[in-house]
Amino acid sequence: MRYAARLILKDILGLRVRFTTDKEEYLKSKIAKINYSKDPLQSGIYIQASKLLFETDIFEQDFKTSTYRNVPVFFLSGSNAHLPFDPFAAGFYLASRYEEYIPFIADSHNRFSAKESLQYKIKALHLPLVNIYAEFLAEHITQTSPKTEFNRRTYQFINTVDVDNASAYLGKGVFRVLGSYAQDLLSFNFSEVLSRTQTLLKLKKDPFETFDYVLELQEKYKFKSVYFALFSRLGQYDRSLTRYSSRLQRYLKGIADFCEVGIHPSYRSNSHLKILEEELLSLERVLKKDVTKSRQHFLKLSFPITYRNLLELEITDDYSMGYASESGFRAGLCTPFRFYDLEQEIETPLTVHSFPFMDGTYIYYQKKSPQEAWPEIKSYIKTIKRYHGEFIPVWHNRIFSEKAEEWKGWNSLYEQMIEEAL
Repeated sequence: MRYAARLILKDILGLRVRFTTDKEEYLKSKIAKINYSKDPLQSGIYIQASKLLFETDIFEQDFKTSTYRNVPVFFLSGSNAHLPFDPFAAGFYLASRYEEYIPFIADSHNRFSAKESLQYKIKALHLPLVNIYAEFLAEHITQTSPKTEFNRRTYQFINTVDVDNASAYLGKGVFRVLGSYAQDLLSFNFSEVLSRTQTLLKLKKDPFETFDYVLELQEKYKFKSVYFALFSRLGQYDRSLTRYSSRLQRYLKGIADFCEVGIHPSYRSNSHLKILEEELLSLERVLKKDVTKSRQHFLKLSFPITYRNLLELEITDDYSMGYASESGFRAGLCTPFRFYDLEQEIETPLTVHSFPFMDGTYIYYQKKSPQEAWPEIKSYIKTIKRYHGEFIPVWHNRIFSEKAEEWKGWNSLYEQMIEEAL
């Protein structure tokens, strides 16, 4: 209950919060106050408390949904309450990822699917519901206590780039290069053979080395970027240069001179703390600095184990909170929040940052062109600005090369997005 109250009142609205269970003290108080209980009082704002925040077991919740001012709501309340739903219970349910602790039908990568989520089912995935609920509450606070001062966060644009594959051709080793040549020849892809040969002969730069392009935009528009680097051994889904590659190490050192570099934990590290530790320590040794930010490769989040592993290795900020196949707000938030370990019933120091979409959402899953994706991207920027959040798009270094046909035209949209976001 305290976590939910701090999330909405302190983290989102910027209010100082004090808790009391003393009814007399509450009634005498002259400051803005909320009665969160089953019993209405003739003083302050009455929010009818649902059972959720006072339970200790995790089980599938049986609740009805409705709408309030055209916004989907759940954990509905009686007519005596100032709001027709419990914003604290609803906010906690979404932020804690309660539904991801309950058995679900996983996708092919054993991930929680967007279509399994409550927000998707009530057609509200595109809305930062918890932030909206907080503003509903803020209106009542202002009405009952007009002098209350809110200290909301300042909107931020944080550009993020995932380096899943640092090189298209170079540094892959003899066997990988020969195998690629054979594959290209068998499929009569002679343009790829030519491009690979020119790059290997140092006649042109490797197409995936796109950092200079982003750096030029950074200098032009004055924004900051965080790069998340896959720094692992080779694996079925971990196909970048290995962490032992001198080319990869030089490339990441060059990026770290201008941007913050975080870890992009490999696909198989998600369930192996030792592998994750090896990758993190190896990256820190190369960069000669602590690495405290992460985003999971393939967005593999498994609650609560993924975040417990990050906490074990002193990662302070994670940027994996989003879906691959759908755009939207996975935790119902566009502002950062602390991870709450539902099984251990503790608020942790790990700060979670949500992203509304990644380039691959539109390119691979929804098969949209840049022109088709732009109205939705623009709408997300407008929404996040309105609710004082963080706009964190996810791009991949290889997309900037526009090497593949489906990648063409996205650089123009990327710059258009930056202009809109700043």
